Amino acid sequence: MCQNELRLLIISLGDRRYGIDIEQIAYLTNFDPTESAVGFEQLLAAGPFANCHYSKMLLIKQKLQTPILITEPDEVATCKVSDIRKLPDILTAAAGNKGVWGLLPQENNLIILIDFYKNQLFKQLTRTIDKEIYGAVTRSEYK
Repeated sequence: MCQNELRLLIISLGDRRYGIDIEQIAYLTNFDPTESAVGFEQLLAAGPFANCHYSKMLLIKQKLQTPILITEPDEVATCKVSDIRKLPDILTAAAGNKGVWGLLPQENNLIILIDFYKNQLFKQLTRTIDKEIYGAVTRSEYK
């Protein structure tokens, strides 16, 4: 992979496709119903999807204690960084809180790019779990 390329794990949720930078992912494992986890659609505040059958759990680097439930990934794709489009200014604040940082145009649709480290709900969940696991956590760790 070249420096000007990005590898993405592509996941579908309803009729939307999302891309997650492979570099953020620690590992992908089969769904374990005994583990506490959060649904991908919950992190995006996308509402419940009736056809959402979780088969995998995604673990984000440095945040292993909060698995994210996902459907079977569509693919791993490589894209050129120059193909990524900035969010329109009107969407930046609301989408940015969900960790949306860019759009990747495709032939018939868009791939919405997600950064879990910027997703406010994911940050809250991991901060709460960090406190439970590790005791008192200093504020400077989360700035």
